[in-house]
Amino acid sequence: MKDECIYTTDVALDKDGYPRIKWKKKLWRLNRLIYTFANGDIPEGKVIGHFCNNKGCINANHLYLTTFEENCSHAARDGLYFTGHHNKHIEKANVDWLNISKMYHEQGYSQTSIGKIYSITQNRVSELIKKHKQDYEDYINDR
Repeated sequence: MKDECIYTTDVALDKDGYPRIKWKKKLWRLNRLIYTFANGDIPEGKVIGHFCNNKGCINANHLYLTTFEENCSHAARDGLYFTGHHNKHIEKANVDWLNISKMYHEQGYSQTSIGKIYSITQNRVSELIKKHKQDYEDYINDR
């Protein structure tokens, strides 16, 4: 489990798509709370980055301390920013079809939840699952 993304379901997402919960009367982005539990307080001026580039992931092994500027630079380097019709979220989802299929078929995530994690529509998730149905079945049979 160390290398796989961990997601949560049935929690609210903030305006940027990060899962959030209330803990000790404070509203937290769940990745920040998990990082705090694992590593201690987050220093002023620091943010939490994701090695996996999945803002919905709460795997403590995927979280790292960085600055806002470095985090933005990493996101741009990794193609997470997009303009116009060049939607990098869709491109990332295309690459992550196997993880999306696992989330849907094995972990019980709804297509809507997966869409929120990847910042794509439920229809796009459905298209990916259908498009890669045979690939996923081959993957299961090769295990």
